[in-house]
Amino acid sequence: TGRAQLIMADGRFLKLEQKEDMKLDLPGVKVVATGKKIVYRAIEEEASTPKVEEYNTLVVPRGGEYMLELSDGTKVWLNSDSELSFPSRFSDSVRAVSVRGEAYFEVTRTGKMFEVHCKGMDVQVLGTSFNIMAYRDEPAIQTTLVNGRVQVNSERETGGSIVMEPGYQVQLDTLTGKMEMYEVNVANFVGWKEKLFVFDDENMETMMRKLARWYDVDIVIESPKLRKSVFYGVIRKYENISKILDMLKKTQNIDYV
Repeated sequence: TGRAQLIMADGRFLKLEQKEDMKLDLPGVKVVATGKKIVYRAIEEEASTPKVEEYNTLVVPRGGEYMLELSDGTKVWLNSDSELSFPSRFSDSVRAVSVRGEAYFEVTRTGKMFEVHCKGMDVQVLGTSFNIMAYRDEPAIQTTLVNGRVQVNSERETGGSIVMEPGYQVQLDTLTGKMEMYEVNVANFVGWKEKLFVFDDENMETMMRKLARWYDVDIVIESPKLRKSVFYGVIRKYENISKILDMLKKTQNIDYV
């Protein structure tokens, strides 16, 4: 469902639920939450009023999803078990946010650099669409470019920097710090935003981590051999998990409790 928690700069916690609307007035910003999204709108203030970056954090739990529009017009979709830290309004220099989990960005071109920070990797853009997957339980951080151009920087000296073109993905190994770029089918990595699970040569272990986050369940795979079995398919995210498991049961020699 569309649900999240907003942690304000002053420490307040606000629950965002799909069926409830909310309005806030912050310094230089109007905030409106409706349905599955929250929108920050910068308002004009006196020129003498200094811009202060007060950081908010949007936390999406397991079993949830939410969309955020930043004060510069940039749109961010957050997947389950993810969080985004961002200023209620940007200063006059660099636009910067940090993410944990998975997020899809459509960055508004303003002439100022937009930076996304996650553990081990920084992404710098001007105006573009891309996906970042940086879950703590995944062996690699992935940046997948849909359109535009981005530069990916590793926090480790051994990682270096890579300039990406659309249709490519950069993977950063969280253990070694090694960064590599691959040509990929972008649709496989952004399907979650369109309410789809897209599995293309995906092993059972990786697939079950995705299902666990979305359905807020804990999954144990008893067979070591089954963990490395690969699957192909497209499944709607809003199906009941039993439908997905039944589909796997019919196509593979597996059972579940």
